[in-house]
Parts: sequence; structure tokens; C-alpha cells
Amino acid sequence: MSDLAHVDPSVSRTPLPLEADGLSTVCVLCSHNCGLSVDVKAGQITRIRADESNPISKGYLCNKGFSVGRYAHHDQRTKHPLRRRTDGSFERIDWDTAIREIGEKLGAIRDTHGGRAIALAGVGGQANHMDGNYALTFLDAIGSPWWFNAFAQEKTQHFLIDHWMFDSTPQSWFHPDIEHTKLLLMMGTNPRVSNRGHNANDTFKRFEESPDQRMIVVDPRETETTRQADLHLKTKPGTDAFLLLGLAATLATTEGMADAAFLEQHTRDFDVLQKVLAEVDVPEMARRCGLTTEALQGVARELAGVESAAIMFDLAVEQLPYSTLISYLIRVISTLTGNAAQPGGNLFIETQSPPEWNPRRFEEPDRTRAANIQGIRAIGGYPMWSPTLLSEEITVDHPERIRGLIVEGANPILSYSDANAFREAREQLDLLVVIDPAMTETAEIADYVLPTPCGYEKWEISGFPRGYPEIFVQLRPPVIPGPEDALPEPEIYVRLAEQMGLVGEPPAELFELAGQGTTPEGAAAIFGKVQELATNRAEILFWGYRTLGAELPAPSLIAVWVLALQNAFGRREAVLRSFGDDWKDAGPFELAMEIFRRVLDHPEGVEIARAVPPEENFAFNVGYEDKRVRLVPEALMPEIARAMSNDLRQDPDYPFVLASGLRTQWNANTIQRDPKWRKGRGPHCALHLSPEDASRLGVAEGDALRIRTRRGAVELPAALDERLQAGHVWIPNGFGMAYPSGADGELVTQGANVNELSDATDRDPISGCPHHKYTLCAVEPVAA
Repeated sequence: MSDLAHVDPSVSRTPLPLEADGLSTVCVLCSHNCGLSVDVKAGQITRIRADESNPISKGYLCNKGFSVGRYAHHDQRTKHPLRRRTDGSFERIDWDTAIREIGEKLGAIRDTHGGRAIALAGVGGQANHMDGNYALTFLDAIGSPWWFNAFAQEKTQHFLIDHWMFDSTPQSWFHPDIEHTKLLLMMGTNPRVSNRGHNANDTFKRFEESPDQRMIVVDPRETETTRQADLHLKTKPGTDAFLLLGLAATLATTEGMADAAFLEQHTRDFDVLQKVLAEVDVPEMARRCGLTTEALQGVARELAGVESAAIMFDLAVEQLPYSTLISYLIRVISTLTGNAAQPGGNLFIETQSPPEWNPRRFEEPDRTRAANIQGIRAIGGYPMWSPTLLSEEITVDHPERIRGLIVEGANPILSYSDANAFREAREQLDLLVVIDPAMTETAEIADYVLPTPCGYEKWEISGFPRGYPEIFVQLRPPVIPGPEDALPEPEIYVRLAEQMGLVGEPPAELFELAGQGTTPEGAAAIFGKVQELATNRAEILFWGYRTLGAELPAPSLIAVWVLALQNAFGRREAVLRSFGDDWKDAGPFELAMEIFRRVLDHPEGVEIARAVPPEENFAFNVGYEDKRVRLVPEALMPEIARAMSNDLRQDPDYPFVLASGLRTQWNANTIQRDPKWRKGRGPHCALHLSPEDASRLGVAEGDALRIRTRRGAVELPAALDERLQAGHVWIPNGFGMAYPSGADGELVTQGANVNELSDATDRDPISGCPHHKYTLCAVEPVAA
């Protein structure tokens, strides 16, 4: 075997070693992307260690990271472009045929029904974001706003509230200053298991050891994290909005509790908010939560009386009823106590993309045709919608309903709400294209399947924030070769744009300038020339891909070259805080090319900028001209009234509350298809219920149970859990994949797909975020 693997130049311009030790990369199984050091033998990942040189994770790695070899090497990889035959089977085709036919069909939809009849679902994954600029540039060139992403079934409501209240940018995240806070209120997460933050065990151990830090955890369950809390508020499932409403009302209406000086200096309309919250029945809110009024008010007194307080929140409050209201109340409480964008409170942290206040950000946003739900600009500047809305946007009676769908790096059948709704909607699509490294359940029903390398077989980058005040970038070269006939997503989008005539031929002048494009002078010349000659935004990026990209280690790196320019021009002061005084006289292109060089030279990760110090966080991130927080966004006032008037929905036919999609040590969304990565005693996918409920149902550990909702049913073994309240059950996510693990390669389904139970209409009315953590269900024994 040769020591080098020659791959398609769109993957890498240089051959990849088939034998190598100690290659820096990251874990792709969650958003933390902990650093890995991998050994490669015969072109496969054979050994995995935590990367001690990674400046972000600093040698930490959870158990899941050691399994990434099975993400790359499994029996369901897509290896060639496929086209569906009339009988439902697939045939192999070449790339020219695939691009031509898909381009023609997308073009026909656009010409007949308009660009808004085409949509994109997915893009990237937990650590694979190189495709983002290319996918969204392609979508924009078509004339479509419709981007459905799993991030929007969790977190986009936070960006909307931050926009309304603070006028912060889509690139900034409201995040607890855990290291410096005196009091941490934690809700919606069990970081000792879900690994929220790098090395969560050490992070939260300090609260046990430090007499100056205190932690209050809100959770209906007893968990690994509640055990180390100073106070565990064991609320009824799903009642977090009522708890926060009671806390906010207590803080706002009790004399001396709210930080009057902070409110006077930094906010607007406190008097209006105070009147609204004065209508809240605090004892009723406490009753709904299963708490005493004294316990709720005691937490409010702690938040008001401590030097600093931060609120940590995650998925289990983001997928509850009133989830947008929850996001708002978290920020209201932070502001009422003088902790918003303050040291020890909640700070705005930044990503590798510099903050940008779009001059059109207050214009009326695009809204869905079926439910009138707005797109939310989160992470970057492109609007994003919850996938919960996707199926109805395909089936809605509207001349511009979605008829063509590209699914890239996603698996709607398993990962999006209401698998049944998507299956039904698929029948009304004129075209379904899946771009994915794996033959997923969604790929199985596609018209075309396009293979792409996985996250270890191409140049990749992750765009999630990596700390504060440091701003890190980790750009990863490929460490193993992928399937010979697989193309990176950027190459696919560029080819489709060219086929559809969305971009013209790159001018000869750009090819002439490309050879010097990584020098300051050359970068300035080619940047100026492409701005001069391009007739649309797509040509700027895609021409760069074809010209300057040909001079880089891979053409997709033109997106990183652009990122370097954005940082040099858009956050110069932050870059200089990191680089030091030696660079204070550097021009923007000199600074940009130095950023680009450092990023390329440090696959283990490198700091490229440093945000303002915590004391300046508020002034920097509040975008309103008067630097005042808007405490009373008009759209939230009806939600407060709705929450005051309505307790959580109950149904005697579905008496249990299901929290679907909880994290364990042995689930990894749907990215890990080969079940052999899981270790230890199973079953790893079971229905967890209290011993009291098990006794009432007459079932024992391991007995088969049927879980039913109005949308579907699944069967799972029972797992008795003494930490659960009666009536509260849960199922992990990341199961339901059919994998050839049986005899003779027979497909075996691992566990159950929780989205067979979910209802796409059970969602937040403002963001469309699903109520996965409060799903009413029935549980019954399966007859022997």
C-alpha cells in the first residue's frame, strides 16, 4: 500500500498520509468539539486520545470522543451519487449527470413557482461548518429565505429575545460567567452527564469546594448535578416558565429587591414591566411548580442579595411550553438583579465571526406561509426556522409552497419533530436531494443522494463560541481519505450554482491575481477586483473558490480567508488585544493574512482575537443608541398573560409527561449509526419511569412497554428510576436507526425514534420550537 492517498483536489491539494501518529482534530459528536489527537493506520483512525495541546479543551475528553472512528468507518457510508429509480431502488450515476439533472429540476421549480419554492434543511453538523457560507450563498442566489436547521428547534428564541431587548448581534451568545459568579441558578441541564462546557466535573466541583460560590439547580429529577447543589428546587415537570414568572414578579414588585441604580442607568420601561408583573399571582405560580411560596421567594431574595448571579440554561427549558417566554424571563431576572452583561452575571460571548449590526435588522422579517412564524437570525446573518415548521410549509395551500428540498447533513425522519408529518409531506415534494456521508433514513426516500466526506476526511471548522474573552478558531485538515467518489459540500454547491447559471465564469483577471492572494498586497488586489467585477454576492464567494481557492490547500478554505478579512476589518481592536502592540501599525490586509496564516498553522486551535473585558461587555454588546435595555418587548406581553391564565395542558387519555431526547453517556444525536460504539450494560434506549408508576402498571425492570401519543407509538423496555417523580417518564434521543448489525447484514433497529411520538403542532407560537420535554403520553404494558 502507498504511504499517501491521492484525493480529489476539492478535498485537498496534497495527498493524505495513510500512516500517521498524533494528528490534531476534534470530536464531532457534540457542540463542544473537544480536541483529539488521532493515529492513522492504513487510512483509518485507530487510536484516539485527548489533545493536550488544544488551547480550548486543554486535554479533556468524555467517553463519546473515543468512539469517533466508528462515525468515519461504518457500513452505511454513501460512496457514489445515487438516483432513485421508478421502482424505489437506487442506481449509481456520475457527478456530471447528478449535477445537471438536479440543477435542471431546481431551475424548473424556480422558473415555474419562484425561488421561494425551494428550501434547505440542515447544513453542517456539530463540528462541520465549512459548508455554511456556501450553502446559504447558494440559497440566497436562488432567491429563497427558507433555511430549516436543528439549532432552531432548540435555541433561536434566545437570539430573538437578545435582539428585542439588547439589540445585540446574531454572532453573540448570552452566557453565564460561571467562573466568577457568586450564585449560579441552573435550569434545563445536567452538565455532569451532558458535558455542558469543557470538563464539567471540574467546572462545577468548585461550587462544592468554594465557600464563596453557591449553586441552585432547578430540575424535576434528582441528577448527578442536583446532588452537588446547595439547593435543589424539585419542580413539577415543565413548570419552569411559572417559576421564572414568580421570581421576576417578586424581584420587580418587592421593595428593595431590584437593582434600582442599574435599572435607572441601563433600562427603559421598568415602570411598565412592574405593572405587568404586579398582576402575577406568585403563590399560584409556586403552587403550579410544586413549591411553597416561601421557597420561591427565598430564591428571589438570594438572587437580589448576592454580589453577582448568573443563570445557566439549556435544552430541557428550551423545549418546554412557553420557551420564548422562558428565554425572556431569564434575561429580565438577570437585568432586574443588575447582572445582565456584567462580570459574574451573564455575559455576551463571541464566535469567530465578528459581531455585525445589520442596518436592516428592524425591518419586518420573512414569515412562514402556514403559521406566520418569523425567521430568526441566529449564529450569523441568515434567517433560520425551526424544522418543526418544515412539513407544513411543504403541504400548505400556497402558490409558493416548498416543492424542492435539499437536506444536507441532517436526517429529518429521526432528528426533526413528527416523523409521520415529514413522511406525508415528502409525497408532495417535486424534488428531494440528500447530501450526506451516510445512507440515512431520509436518504432512503430521496430522489438523489450525493456522497460527501465525513468531518475527518476534508478540511473543516466549527463556528460555535469557545470561551471568553478569548476567541478561538480551530481549522482541521483531513486526517484520513474518504470515499473516492465523494465531494465536499462546498464543491457541490459551487457546481450547482454554475449549472443553474447563478454565477458567471470567473474573470481572467482573478486567475492572474490568485497566485499572490495570501500576501497582504495580493489579498488587497484580488479582494478589490472581485468586488469590482462581481454582479451578485454569490460570485464573490464562488469566484474566489474557483480562482484563489486553487492556490490554497483546498478551495473551500476561501471561506476561512474571508473570515480572516472579516476579523481584520470588523474587530481590529479585538485582534490587536490578542496579537499585541507589535501589530498596532499593521494594515487590515496584513493583519488578515497573519490571522489566516496562524489558523492554517495551528490545527490544534489558536486564539485570533480577544473580546472586550467583562466590565465593558454591556456597553459593547447593547446596540441601541441610548445603550438601554428594552424591558417590555411588545410581542412578549401576550405570552405573559397567557402563562398567568393557563396552567400546563393535561389529558386524562395521556396521563404521563414524557421528556423525549434526554442525554446520556451513550447517545450522540443521530450521527453515530453503528451501535457497536456503545459499551456497558444495556438496554441503552429504554423508557425510564418511577418505581411507583411501574408498580401501578404491574411491570418490572426490562418488561416491554408501549408508549403512545396522538401521533404514534413505540415499544421499549422499562427502566425503573427512583430519581423520577410519579407521572414523569423519559426516553433518550439518538436511537431508531436501522443498521446492518444482524446475521448476514440484516437491518436491526436500535431502540426507538422519539420523533415517532412528537407532534409538529405542539410548539412555541413565536419561535416554533417544539415541546419535546413536555409531551403528553400514555404508557401501558405490552401483552406477553
